Amino acid sequence: MYPKSGGGQSNYIIVSDVHLGADLVQHVRPWTVSRLKQVARVDRDLAAMLDYYRAHADPERPWKLVIAGDLVDFIGMNIAPLPGSPLETELSGEERLYGLGSTGGHAAAKMRAVAARHSMVFERLAAFVADGHELVLIRGNHDVDFHWESAQDAFVQALVDRANGAADDAAQRAELVARIHFHPWFFYEEGLLYVEHGHQFDAMCSYHNLLAPVSPRDHRRISWSFSDILLRMVVRPTRGLRSEGHDYTTALEYVKLGVSLGIGGGARLFYRYASAILRACGRWWAHMGDRAQALRALHERRVEELAMRMRIGVDKLRAISALWPAPVTRGLLAVFRSMFLDRIFVAIGVPLLLAALLLVVPTGMWLAIAASMLAIGGVFFLWSARRRLMDLDPTEAMRRGARRIAQLLPSRLVVMGHTHRPEVVRVSDESTYVNLGTWAVDDLDGEVPEAQRMHLVVRWVGDRFRAEFYRWDTVLGPVLEPLLAPVLPPRGT
Repeated sequence: MYPKSGGGQSNYIIVSDVHLGADLVQHVRPWTVSRLKQVARVDRDLAAMLDYYRAHADPERPWKLVIAGDLVDFIGMNIAPLPGSPLETELSGEERLYGLGSTGGHAAAKMRAVAARHSMVFERLAAFVADGHELVLIRGNHDVDFHWESAQDAFVQALVDRANGAADDAAQRAELVARIHFHPWFFYEEGLLYVEHGHQFDAMCSYHNLLAPVSPRDHRRISWSFSDILLRMVVRPTRGLRSEGHDYTTALEYVKLGVSLGIGGGARLFYRYASAILRACGRWWAHMGDRAQALRALHERRVEELAMRMRIGVDKLRAISALWPAPVTRGLLAVFRSMFLDRIFVAIGVPLLLAALLLVVPTGMWLAIAASMLAIGGVFFLWSARRRLMDLDPTEAMRRGARRIAQLLPSRLVVMGHTHRPEVVRVSDESTYVNLGTWAVDDLDGEVPEAQRMHLVVRWVGDRFRAEFYRWDTVLGPVLEPLLAPVLPPRGT
């Protein structure tokens, strides 16, 4: 599961944020059925890219395709169980409303649905691995369900079923399976390459216990992040909100959206919004007790086991995890701030308090108190807005993290995804941080943005490597990004 570094025996293709399955939302967005054809281009482009690099492989150094998280969008899916398909875990009330949840059985059912919906991609992935290349999947926040072996098994089975003869030939199947690797945190090639998704640097999307991401109250289910809760309960079911809708929607815009949806639609939006607040507060409370401490201890044991398997000092992994901001659901005030409740409380509470004071305080003193309270309220508004922006944008935290990671685990390239914004930043004389952007088209309600479809290619030439950043073009194939490529070390040891 955690193979020893290859010492330059592989060439690398690295992509992130494909979000297969983000189009399977009709349980809560039935109006998007007519838009499903728009995601087919992602499948065609990804399949074409895999075919291209199969045809341009070095026979001495096979490819290692590293997917830096969010290949499958388990959390963004809203599907009901297939009729007649039994589930080992009964649906909760929340799951009846919003679709299959996060148990191992539910995740496996979602995985099978994704493989059926995006069969072209899985056929090409199967052919890629069958050719002798390797596939490395790093968990992201949208495919945290790969925590479950049942989800991993369903993914592997989807490839086996599509690889010619592998399903019926035990030896061929074993060879295929041996070239598929799941990593719960990061992939590391000593001295050259460190890859992780990057969501742990994002307070909105991070998990309390990355290597034990289950609920303290129900170990059968994932303890979803704050962003997961909002996406599932507010954004996906609401017409007019895109996948990152809450991040870029103000309290006033929520009010305008509710009005535009009419009385019934506005009431449903208010119910979902209030339910998400309660669910987030429940996450905070669940991580306060003894069972939460036991999960934290389990996470720490798994960090130690990971360090031992990868032959990395556990102190280095702990130093990396110390860089992560606290999840929003770690603090009740952070939840309120992210849902605008603190500002709503001030906006309503200050006028009411001033009105009450007007009845009992002399006019001269009341004016001084009013001015002071308005000034304090204004400062609080600015502080709260700034803190929310810091929670929303992890870009700088990821850059700082990349700089420190390169020191702790020597790497010429530190690679992440998650933000959906590609960038290349030199973080030291010897190390470069690369963000891979996104391949996803998961906004089926309104204007569909164009994804960058970036990928990083690292090839060995003798004992040196060449790293190049490409954009996949439907017509031209891989197009070198001239503004980004010069920042990367063109050759290095």
